[in-house]
Amino acid sequence: MQRTIRILRVALPIVFIAFIAVIAINWRRGKPHKDKGGTVPVTSTIRPTDTAAIESKSFEDTQTVNGRLASRIRAQRVVAFQSGWNTLENVQMTIYRPTGLTYELVCPQAQFNSNTKEADAKGGVRVTSSDGVEITTAQIHYDGNHLTNHVAVNFKIDRWIGSGGALDMDVPGEMLRLYDKVDATMAPETPADSPLNVKAQEGFFRRKENVGEFTKDVVATRDADRFNVDHILGRFGADRKSLLSLEGQGHLMVVMNSDVGGGGKAETAGRKTITADRFWSEIGANQQISALDFIGETGPAHAIIEGPPNRDLVARTFRVGIANKQVTDMKADDNVVMKETAPIQRQMNSGHLIVYFDPATHKATSAALDGDVHYKDPKNDARSVRANYDINNDSVVLTGDPGFYPAVVADGQTLKAKVIEFSPRAGTARGTGEVIAQLVSKQASGAATAVSADSTNIFPMSKPVFVNSDSVTMRQANKIAVFSGNVRAWQETNSVFSQELQVQGAGEQVTARGNVRTLLYNTSANATAEQRKVPMQSKSDVLIAHKGDRRIDLNGNVQIDDGEQRHFTSEHASFFFDANKKIDHIEAQEKVVLVDKTTGRRGTGDRVMYNTGRRMIYLTGAPATVTSPQGSNSGAAMSFDLARNKVEVIDPKSPMQGTYKQPPQ
Repeated sequence: MQRTIRILRVALPIVFIAFIAVIAINWRRGKPHKDKGGTVPVTSTIRPTDTAAIESKSFEDTQTVNGRLASRIRAQRVVAFQSGWNTLENVQMTIYRPTGLTYELVCPQAQFNSNTKEADAKGGVRVTSSDGVEITTAQIHYDGNHLTNHVAVNFKIDRWIGSGGALDMDVPGEMLRLYDKVDATMAPETPADSPLNVKAQEGFFRRKENVGEFTKDVVATRDADRFNVDHILGRFGADRKSLLSLEGQGHLMVVMNSDVGGGGKAETAGRKTITADRFWSEIGANQQISALDFIGETGPAHAIIEGPPNRDLVARTFRVGIANKQVTDMKADDNVVMKETAPIQRQMNSGHLIVYFDPATHKATSAALDGDVHYKDPKNDARSVRANYDINNDSVVLTGDPGFYPAVVADGQTLKAKVIEFSPRAGTARGTGEVIAQLVSKQASGAATAVSADSTNIFPMSKPVFVNSDSVTMRQANKIAVFSGNVRAWQETNSVFSQELQVQGAGEQVTARGNVRTLLYNTSANATAEQRKVPMQSKSDVLIAHKGDRRIDLNGNVQIDDGEQRHFTSEHASFFFDANKKIDHIEAQEKVVLVDKTTGRRGTGDRVMYNTGRRMIYLTGAPATVTSPQGSNSGAAMSFDLARNKVEVIDPKSPMQGTYKQPPQ
């Protein structure tokens, strides 16, 4: 387009003004003469009502500048009128420029007023140049300052072909105005490319300022790409070729499509549509547009990125990065909102957002958000300082700063950590660094919808369970949460410590591994108020809690402390609970050791059962042995009556123990 502008505002006036100057000079130098016959009246179809004074049947002249041929003009008939007008017919003129270019002007009729310096070329004016320029119009008028017409102007310049409905050239001001529907098309450099077309009501080209602009209903198209705006302006370098800037304003809408497929049909996937009030360009070192900036001044700017899924963005400003004529990224700033439609409706709010595009498919591949990030979909609500959105893999990574770590609420569960990565479609979440999670049942139609741990044997109340750890992985599909590293889970005063904690479903099974410790305050309903203030503590390598079985199993290096006075050690142990989730009794087996500090007794055996409500302990073994300061006893089975401070040896073979019942296995 730059060359079109240059020719229209330079070549056309040069040729026409030179044409006028040559006629004027030659008219003064040697006026046309009458025919020798003198009997035929002189008439002219150009000025039929004017009175002819003199006529010449032919006219030819050349002009030189410093010995260089500057111009040549020919005309078949020249008539001078008493009014000061002079007419020429079948005019042919050649201008020889110092640059080596030549311009040819041809028109059937022309006239020149030697008094007012006005001039007209009529009947079809055609200007061509030796470098491929061609300009045609029906007529042109010159009033001494302006070249004007109100008929179609057509031009063909290099790769450009175009037209305008009218022309107004301010010669002193070096400004060309084309109006009444300007239409220009640029042919592609290679057959693989597509032409570019620009339409507008007006076009202005100011040579002094090196500016070209289009106004009123501007539409630029290339394939399915489209640029609509009220006013657009381009600034060029001193060579009038290098584009320095491009800007526009008013009802702006830009449509950028993906590659055109077979048959010239554009794929809608990856198409970007931006509406705004104003735009401006950034120009790279190669004089190519490297970015387009858009701003909403009367309201937010708006962008649509077609997928699937489609993405709808609003912000105050957008910056579209461009490389090799392709959109590489789209940056949005100030009150950014990005929405996605089906299959999952999502919304992301932030202060700043950048969307990156695949150069091959032109589809969005990832996005980076910064500043008060808020993500929301039907199941998840997340907040963070920053976020990275891997669109291809449907993964969102949230990060923050100390005191402002990210948080995700999913199906009523809350997760906070230094870094949180979650996939809404897969229903997974992973948190690392200073993890704190809140697990609570969220019932829908009587069924749990997410991982929870309340109303279980370990955490008996219908209140949230909180978990600290170094990391956590949650999977909504199979309702599993796995916490790792320095785990602490608690509800009110009940607590579990371990290196790993796994929760399945609504607490159907809770598994802890690695240096497991528990503090359980849900002791027997028969315990005194003072006893309920002291937890039942345990240590083990592994803990498995079965909600349906109302039991907790401990395995490996088990230690159970009933307050500070009573201790059990074994390889395996189990807590059994009643319907109210209170501890009913404890069973332990393999390498059992019982210590009662209040009495100084120590018992060993193969198995022990501790009924916390009745405060009875039954120890069995081969043999079971109890030692105390008063001596020692042994037998196949022994009982401790804690309430009466009494120990008995129970032997089923002894007649006096005929009513003895073996403790539950």
